[in-house]
Amino acid sequence: MKHYRKALYASVVGLLAVGVSACGSSNNGGSGGSSNATPKLPLKAGENAAAEQIYGGKKGGTLNVLSSEDFISQDPGGMYFALDYAVGYATQRPLFVYPPNSSDTLAPDLATAVPSTSNGGITDGGKTITVHIQPNVKFSPPVNRTVTSADVKAAIQRLFNPNVGNGYASAYFNNIVGAANAKGGPISGITTPNATTIVFHLTKTDAVTVLGALSMPGSSPVPANLIGKYDAHAPSTYGTSFEAFTGPYMIQNNNGVVKGVGYQTGKSMTLVRNPNWDPNTYASSAYKPPAYLDKVSIQIGGDPNVIGPQVLKGSDMAQLDTPSKSTVHQAYTQYPSEIMFTTAAGDHYMTLNNSKGPFTNVNLRRAVYANLNREAIIRIKGGVLTGSPGTHFLTPGTSGFDQAGGYAGPDYPWNKDTSGNLKVAEQYMKAAGYKSGKYTGNHVVTIVGSNNGADELAINQDVNQDFTQLGFKTHLIQVDQSVMYSKYCQVPKNAPDVCPSGGWLRDFDNGLAMLYVPFDGHAIVPTNNSNFGLVNNPQINAAMDTARYTANPTANAQAWANVDKLLVQQAVAVPEDFDIQPNIASGNVRAVDDIWNEGSIDFAFTSLK
Repeated sequence: MKHYRKALYASVVGLLAVGVSACGSSNNGGSGGSSNATPKLPLKAGENAAAEQIYGGKKGGTLNVLSSEDFISQDPGGMYFALDYAVGYATQRPLFVYPPNSSDTLAPDLATAVPSTSNGGITDGGKTITVHIQPNVKFSPPVNRTVTSADVKAAIQRLFNPNVGNGYASAYFNNIVGAANAKGGPISGITTPNATTIVFHLTKTDAVTVLGALSMPGSSPVPANLIGKYDAHAPSTYGTSFEAFTGPYMIQNNNGVVKGVGYQTGKSMTLVRNPNWDPNTYASSAYKPPAYLDKVSIQIGGDPNVIGPQVLKGSDMAQLDTPSKSTVHQAYTQYPSEIMFTTAAGDHYMTLNNSKGPFTNVNLRRAVYANLNREAIIRIKGGVLTGSPGTHFLTPGTSGFDQAGGYAGPDYPWNKDTSGNLKVAEQYMKAAGYKSGKYTGNHVVTIVGSNNGADELAINQDVNQDFTQLGFKTHLIQVDQSVMYSKYCQVPKNAPDVCPSGGWLRDFDNGLAMLYVPFDGHAIVPTNNSNFGLVNNPQINAAMDTARYTANPTANAQAWANVDKLLVQQAVAVPEDFDIQPNIASGNVRAVDDIWNEGSIDFAFTSLK
């Protein structure tokens, strides 16, 4: 997986090199390459995660999972990372989910149905949402009582508590009445008329956004009568000192204590069956987790070049994070039935500081956009099995992608040639006031990139060359990925001119979940900021507001496509790729992958053969 879920989507940790060169310079004037057609991913039988059969497995057994990366949070309110999600959706029950084989159709989980205007769940013109929950769902031991709507209300209210550290509540739930000033206490716009009903009252017609966000782990119930004492700590100790579970599995624990029991930081995590889980407490829908496995044993911290071959040659095993480049090559050529690929796994883009420095000038942004060799970046990452050149910011499979131009993207001169076009770039340099087509100003462009691996270093050099070819003097700073984000790219006061590989993975199927946080000025925050380019364009902000409150699904998709086109027209950043994510499992594992979560293995559907 990528190192961060949604908020930070770092450069890929090495994928497949299939006999292609590592990098290349920008095109010095030719027409360049173009991504005008759907990429032809050369998948073999069984390698397409979207085509997996999600039912029909055999019950029993232990799945042994290896991961070089550790988890970030076991608290459903704090989860915002792909690896955490793999555990969270197996151990908790949010109101709604995407089934493993779908990235665009919500299904009820804890809820009895997905609210709509036709079933009476959405009323008041889209400003009131009524959700009914399953009546007989129980918390795991030691809580052991039935879940009520008050537990769901407590879960959502706590997302606004700074001690919980939730990454999306203020973006998606801010239109719930009373939420704007919430700090973890009662929110007047969330009511519970009875034990199985929760009602959301909105200030605007924002039902589409709220419903999508209620598919995230934060809507999973927490014991309302217990949660306060854990959330009083900074940070909250829920998920470490204590946690209750509602899903088919639970992290092994001692009277609710997880850390040091079922989770050893940097070493291991163990999932076992939740004795209070009832498979009959699901609606008649596309989502009914079969929970075939008896146990999931996760080992953390292995060398990715070692654990990958262990999985491919072993049995009863899977890898949780991204396999190494050599492992993907080995799997694709020697073990084709043991590797799965998820297309539309997210995107990456070169960020440009829109708030200060030379790139406040739109034509300078268009010039560097035109000159960047996006084909070279794909080659660096490993070729066609890793993705295709990016041409805009909505990803394949997301509503509005096709309306925004599909793989070809919006039809602008600076977007056409994915291998870079220096002649076009120089035209925009001239339009920016540099008659020679080269930059002659005094500003030194600061580029801050990750030094974690050869791929990242090569991408940094490709990006650096984009600027030097256009006459810019540059200062390339290469630091550990965590420093790149925590000290530079995520801190507005320290924001560099360029971050070589920002990126995003959507939270749910809506353009808002792909475009708002990275590119709306209202999303800029002093710390943990994911609008790396500090984009605060009134026209873009207004277009996002229009799209967000467009209720009709077809019109909503078109409105977000219009936002996407505007982002390209304003060249607020430079798309690099549409990602493809590989995942591996041993030959006797009937793996089911969540295509909505970049293909992460779904423990509640996976089985042993």
